[in-house]
Amino acid sequence: MLETRDLHKSYQTGEARVDALRGITLKILPGEIIAITGPSGCGKSTLLHILGALDTPSSGQIYLEGHPLHSLDDDKLTALRRLKLGFVFQFFHLLPTLTVEENVLLPLLLSGRVNAAARERAHNLLTSVSLADRSHHRPHQLSGGQLQRAAIARALIHQPSILLADEPTGNLDSASSTAVIDLITSLARQEKTTVVIVTHSEKVAAAASRRISLVDGRIQS
Repeated sequence: MLETRDLHKSYQTGEARVDALRGITLKILPGEIIAITGPSGCGKSTLLHILGALDTPSSGQIYLEGHPLHSLDDDKLTALRRLKLGFVFQFFHLLPTLTVEENVLLPLLLSGRVNAAARERAHNLLTSVSLADRSHHRPHQLSGGQLQRAAIARALIHQPSILLADEPTGNLDSASSTAVIDLITSLARQEKTTVVIVTHSEKVAAAASRRISLVDGRIQS
């Protein structure tokens, strides 16, 4: 599903060079739920952003379903994200002027694919995340746990091959965190979606089928 070969990522901050990733080689199989763990600053989010075609490596190769992402231009990467990838972030990123249902439909709206079938899928996903009765509410009317459940529905609306989640429980209390990670794993299995989660949470990591531990930009285990 995803493969990287000797990925490096460096940044220049003033006169200092920061090596965020130092030779990451890994394979992620279809249907796996992967947790990427490690201390702050070890390169977890950088790796996730490169896996999700939100950033490009300084060197190395990355393949999604055999397609070489490292050689695609920005337009092709944008099209690929809209078709193949779903994202869940720590801060939800729901648009405040849209209803919950409109936020869920947003990836399809951007691709010009909103029709009756899309609205039915949005309704079914909102039912799956226990938000069908909140579909016409706006984000400010929802709790943190409800916002993240809406974001999960949005990430899955276009049936992505891979769901990428960056600290999806970072802003939630313990009960909401447990509910959200249970929801991600159960929906991923139901939708046959591969999942990659960046997390500091041992509870989240324990729910994954495999853990990749990073230290100083390298895979430790």
